[in-house]
Amino acid sequence: MRTLIEAFKTFFRRPPKVPAEQPSLREIWRGFQQVMDANHQVLAVMDELEGRLAASGDGAATDLRDRLAVLDHQVLKMVEGLNRMVGGKWPALEAARARIQSALGAALQAAAAGEAAARGELANYLLPLSLVDRRHPNFRPENCRSYHDIIRFAHETAKRVMFSLMDRVEQGQVPALRLLKLDTPLPLNLHLIDLGDGLASHTSPVPPQDILSVPMRALWQGISHPDISWAGPVPVSMGGFLHVLGQTAIRPPERFWDKTYAIVGANYVNYACRLGFHFQSVDSYIGPLADNNYINFTFKGGAADELRRIRRIHLIAQVLTHLDFEVEIHQDMIRARYRKQPAPETEARLNLLGRLMAYVRQMDMLMSDDSVPQVLADRFLAGHYERPGGDREGEK
Repeated sequence: MRTLIEAFKTFFRRPPKVPAEQPSLREIWRGFQQVMDANHQVLAVMDELEGRLAASGDGAATDLRDRLAVLDHQVLKMVEGLNRMVGGKWPALEAARARIQSALGAALQAAAAGEAAARGELANYLLPLSLVDRRHPNFRPENCRSYHDIIRFAHETAKRVMFSLMDRVEQGQVPALRLLKLDTPLPLNLHLIDLGDGLASHTSPVPPQDILSVPMRALWQGISHPDISWAGPVPVSMGGFLHVLGQTAIRPPERFWDKTYAIVGANYVNYACRLGFHFQSVDSYIGPLADNNYINFTFKGGAADELRRIRRIHLIAQVLTHLDFEVEIHQDMIRARYRKQPAPETEARLNLLGRLMAYVRQMDMLMSDDSVPQVLADRFLAGHYERPGGDREGEK
């Protein structure tokens, strides 16, 4: 009994754990840039190595050694960049890199000694991809079997960290930089956070023409498209309107005019908008390498009943599927991705996504029957962004 009491005393005398220092927003961004830049280099070297592994001759082994050294340096930069973003959370990824590097060194020595099977060993530690599904529980650094696995893990995890960045900023987990209000007549209380080279000026309010960020500029051009009206009420059926009034009474929109935030860099945007009862977010990177380019989009909620909210989601899904997005639907929430396309195509999709985000505003109240999503999707894809008028249900 005395031993147990002493153990308790010892435990409670321990100094409290000091939480690990979280990287700043700018440090996270620099780590992300490091991952993306290294990924650009890595893919080029991997393409070269795939061809040179099949080569033979006196200089082949030396040539392979030189290219492998370049590859290892870039893979190390990806690993360091990811750990820079997360405060060193993934030491297992560096351990996997060191393990594979050691195996590659042994295989390279065997290849230089003329062992025929050694080149196959080299290829096995470089090229195969076993971490295919980023959502699978096995998508972990300790399961990396090749450099390709490490590259995939670092690249996908870096994008996932950036995608969740806005939530972490709002929760106070990441120290934010200065907020700058965007000068716009639209009913969006939009504030910008410049990571560097995203804005031409830093005097609030910032005029839209001072947006330098490639993806933010494309997104904003879509949201502020002149053919999309933000003025006046949306025509709704009486049934939809009464349900909205009921929902407002039950759960008043405490955050109705909350700020809309956009974290911007030269090639990056993380945009989060809560307007009324719905939430939408966009995370996008657009650079010179198509393999790095992506758009992640999320839309959830609404003021109408669940059936009408779900119908609006199907409207969004029909448009995005037509625009070659990968789409996942969960009740009144949609997630969509557009990946690995050249910059001009990605910019064009981001512009159309911005238009769609503005177009579907409050449209859940219009979703009176299952035919409406297709009608409105067709209108949007045909470039007709004006609001449909009239009462579709004729409800009294």
